[in-house]
Amino acid sequence: MKKALIPLVISLLLLIFVSSSFAQPGNLWKNKQLVKELGLSQKQVDKIKSVSLDTDKKMITLRADTELKELDLKELLDSDSPDEAKAVGLIKEIMKIKTDQKILKIKQMILVKKTLTKEQMEKLEQFKHEHAMKKKQNMRSKMGPGRKDGPKQEPHMRP
Repeated sequence: MKKALIPLVISLLLLIFVSSSFAQPGNLWKNKQLVKELGLSQKQVDKIKSVSLDTDKKMITLRADTELKELDLKELLDSDSPDEAKAVGLIKEIMKIKTDQKILKIKQMILVKKTLTKEQMEKLEQFKHEHAMKKKQNMRSKMGPGRKDGPKQEPHMRP
């Protein structure tokens, strides 16, 4: 069973890595200041909003399907004599659904990119870069000077 799981785990890690490298531009229509800064037309906003809402609806169904399959797998593995073939089959089904989720998000990203002009994409990339830098600075300020492991916590005293 381990030999069957290794390629699935590698595939999952690859999908997580690929998906994390992409920003989520589908919700930019909600940020009125960004819409103004990018100079989006109402037609562009409407298209991005439509694609975003359609994607969100499909993602709800896919997430629910994933959770149901994961419950089926848990139930199977909790049984006294789990069927290895069924377990592997469920893992493959779960991975297919998760792959479908990643594909859906990438399709959304591509449609949004096709909706924006080259100049708007450059402005959006600059915005994302600045936002990421601010987020990084906020994390550093929460951890304190010279600390990498978060805010200092006082040790618990025993009575």
